[in-house]
Amino acid sequence: MSKACFGSALAIAVGVGLVFLAPASAAGQVPPAATRAWNAPRTPDGQPDIQGHWETSAYAQDLETGINDEVTALIQGDAPPDRSKEVSIVIDPRDGKIPYQPWAAARRLAIPSHRRGDVSRGTPASVRDVRPRTFCLHGTPRSMLQDFQVVQTPGSVLILWGFNHQYRVIPLDERPRLSPNVKLIMGDARGHWEGNTLVVETTNLNDWDWFDYTGTFHTDGTSLVERFTIVDADNIQYQFTVTNPKVFTRSWTVAVPLKRLRRPADFEMWEEACVEGERGIEAILGTDPRRK
Repeated sequence: MSKACFGSALAIAVGVGLVFLAPASAAGQVPPAATRAWNAPRTPDGQPDIQGHWETSAYAQDLETGINDEVTALIQGDAPPDRSKEVSIVIDPRDGKIPYQPWAAARRLAIPSHRRGDVSRGTPASVRDVRPRTFCLHGTPRSMLQDFQVVQTPGSVLILWGFNHQYRVIPLDERPRLSPNVKLIMGDARGHWEGNTLVVETTNLNDWDWFDYTGTFHTDGTSLVERFTIVDADNIQYQFTVTNPKVFTRSWTVAVPLKRLRRPADFEMWEEACVEGERGIEAILGTDPRRK
């Protein structure tokens, strides 16, 4: 092997190793690094082909513990049932914690205890303290932590979900950004390919969604950089980096593996309907007149 070839191979090996480097708390969440660059098949317009259905083990997890949201009460100051099972999927900072500013950390801690309101006294919780999914809201990047389908068309990547007929369009061109006054649950995304990695930069996010189900809120000044790195035919390493100097002391990053779901050729994704404005909202907020 020539010195030039050896140097290129070494650079690739080091680069792959850095992509998958994670703290001990995230061990087991990231698949082994590929021993060589994957020669991904291509779509007709030249994109690396990642079409199909993908799943993640991070669905409905608390980002900082890896424990199912329904059973952990860590951010309320209580220990979860079994702390030995904690595996944070926050890889930066290395302590696995979301770096909230003091005011934001206090705000976050106040959310879960008021999530369902005080129905017995008729005192409603703030509507912004109610889990966003109750209002059929799942945005970016929360929706990325559940199963989805990828469809690629010339110049774009589409991501589809069964829940609430959600979809996300990621243009791969340099079209102008939306006005800063326009805020969306999925934001305004622009993507480009860096070799086998799809890099997506998202702005214009509104502040309605959480990062998980346990009060991990943000404001509408949040921006995201996502990276979808193809490991091989059945595995993608997904990570997102969050930046918002109004809420966090620094940028922070989550990483999870995505695994291909093998579906029959005639498989169709069915809608998991969600109806906003159900009367259950009144009960959650403590405003149901039947409970007076």
